[in-house]
Amino acid sequence: MRARRAVVCLAACVLVLASPAVRAEKKLPAQPRVAALDWSAVELLLGLGIVPVAVTQPENYNRTVVAPALPEGVVDLGLVVEPNLEVLASLKPDLILANPIQVATQGAFLSRIAPTEAVSIANAGGDPYERAKTETMRVAVRLGRVDEARDLEARTEATLARAEASACPADRHPTYLVWIVDHRNIVVYGRTSLFQTVLDRLGIANAWTGASNASGFTAVGIEQLATGPADARIVHIGPIQSDAARALAGSRLWQTLPAVRGHHVDVVAPVWFYGGLPAIARFADLMADLSKRDCPRG
Repeated sequence: MRARRAVVCLAACVLVLASPAVRAEKKLPAQPRVAALDWSAVELLLGLGIVPVAVTQPENYNRTVVAPALPEGVVDLGLVVEPNLEVLASLKPDLILANPIQVATQGAFLSRIAPTEAVSIANAGGDPYERAKTETMRVAVRLGRVDEARDLEARTEATLARAEASACPADRHPTYLVWIVDHRNIVVYGRTSLFQTVLDRLGIANAWTGASNASGFTAVGIEQLATGPADARIVHIGPIQSDAARALAGSRLWQTLPAVRGHHVDVVAPVWFYGGLPAIARFADLMADLSKRDCPRG
């Protein structure tokens, strides 16, 4: 249940459209001091070459988002759902970046500390790759990092091109992209997720053709994976939790899935699903590695 609540809580953080700045913009210094209260904002800042002065739950960021890595020494503001505003105020940031929920619920307090803006890549509608580029450039303009944004976009495109070039034509099985909640339930990622960009470049069909929410995923029973293509494989994004792994080992339902019977289940390293260009590039590298590993030789 804790895992399910975590999914619901995390999803809620991106179910509100990006809000405008809480107070009027002012010109930022050449090296702005930016605090990031949400990991999507942290990832974006680091992608632009800016190390935030403070973030929420930095250790969890490095375990969950992974790349770009957050350097040591960044001030810890505590929980994402309840950042320490007293510590934040003492740092005198020039700008605060938060998610839309944080701006909606805490904007009045945050704006007393510094101008505050929402960063929202997920749930923005349209193509996930294009919306990631658009939001990255919007923030880059605000921070005076347009050249860095163009460079980040170019690096992301180059990574996608390399992944596409290395894709194995003989191993393009339809693929379920999932995160296992427990022995009965999973989160499955659909066509509006950021992961779809990579599947499209690799020529891999998304085996999940059902509905997904505005952020590109849905929670369903594991039995739903038995209704798709018989040759589908499963890619689990991030490590399978130990308690879920133990439960799956004894689950008749799991053992009867065609992908499980055929040993077509892979686990890749974590990727921040609510991220932007760095997350897309990271997933492209991970899927390209899988493709090269499984490509028939000779």
